[in-house]
Amino acid sequence: MKKSVILNSKGETSVVRYHHPWVYRSSVSGTDGNPENGDIVRIVNSSGRVLGWGFFSERSLIPVRVFAIGEDEPEGDWLERRLERAALLRRELRIDSDAYRLVNGEGDFIPGLIVDVYGNTVVVKPQIRGTELLIDRVRVWLESFYPHKSIFLKRDERAARVEMMECRTGYIKGEGDGREVITETGLQFHVDLKEGQKTGFYLDQRESRSLAGMLSQGKRVLNLFSYTGAFSLYASRGNAKLVDSIEHSKAAIELARKNEELNREKLSCALNWIQGDVFDFLSDMSGYDFIIVDPPPFARKRGELKGAIHGYERLNLAVIRATEPGGYLMTFSCSQAVEVSLFREIIMKQALRAERNVTLLKELFASPDHTVSVYHPEGSYLKGFLLKIW
Repeated sequence: MKKSVILNSKGETSVVRYHHPWVYRSSVSGTDGNPENGDIVRIVNSSGRVLGWGFFSERSLIPVRVFAIGEDEPEGDWLERRLERAALLRRELRIDSDAYRLVNGEGDFIPGLIVDVYGNTVVVKPQIRGTELLIDRVRVWLESFYPHKSIFLKRDERAARVEMMECRTGYIKGEGDGREVITETGLQFHVDLKEGQKTGFYLDQRESRSLAGMLSQGKRVLNLFSYTGAFSLYASRGNAKLVDSIEHSKAAIELARKNEELNREKLSCALNWIQGDVFDFLSDMSGYDFIIVDPPPFARKRGELKGAIHGYERLNLAVIRATEPGGYLMTFSCSQAVEVSLFREIIMKQALRAERNVTLLKELFASPDHTVSVYHPEGSYLKGFLLKIW
């Protein structure tokens, strides 16, 4: 007997009419066949009609991630075919880097799986137990498609606790020290695959970094939450007058200094690395022609939204005030719970409080290798604005 998750009418509408890949707990009326954590299950309605197929997550608020719609059971090589489709798409994008996202979960119709390429290493990051159980198939396919690359599995600690995953961080093919050097639009960066944020580098900001570099000529640039300094290096290569970078992590600052040294001949100005809490500097910021603000997520879930709004308000009020008339502000939110309309409202209200005129020049999103399914708007987590401050 096939294991099944039974949906109520709300859940059936979400899956059948809207093809949404997440089934929330409130949409589940029961189970059949005693599904276990990580199992592939049938998704059925109250009369037993099969609506689709998905991964079962026993303890999650999203107990089913849908990877196939319809009655027919997915073919045995469905995973490999989707991996190949994702890889061919990245080739078509002609990304000017040897580091890029190969699989973006629901955006590539493989929910709960992230795969990033960093030079000679592929990083695999399962986010649910269901995809963790498929890692051997993922590894075999990667070995075939990238025969000369090492494969590094990275454990997502937060997801692992909820999903009861068993994987451990480390190489599952080849060997190394958990570090890589990548090249992006001619700049080189050290990447810490083991300890770095996400899978080691903010691949999603590639296009926004290029835009920042283009706008930095002759500007006094401030990079807040600078991490390992990618925006700062782009600004310096773009002939900025000066670049100040603030980051709380000592390890990130050390890696940023190494990145500066790696690109010394391509940089036009000295880079000032300041270790400290950004919010401690807000009252002292002034005299900048271009400010870049890319903070960590202030809200990972809806329950944290109120505090996140306060944080974004405080931060954006300060940077709007600190930007010289005629200067640029590039401000981001990667909090999934903060929708783009809400973020725009936050910016508008803080412009009013600062008594500055602000022009919205461009909406900013993740680079196109971070694919987003039209059925899964939650996948568009990164949003930002390029603003002119008068």
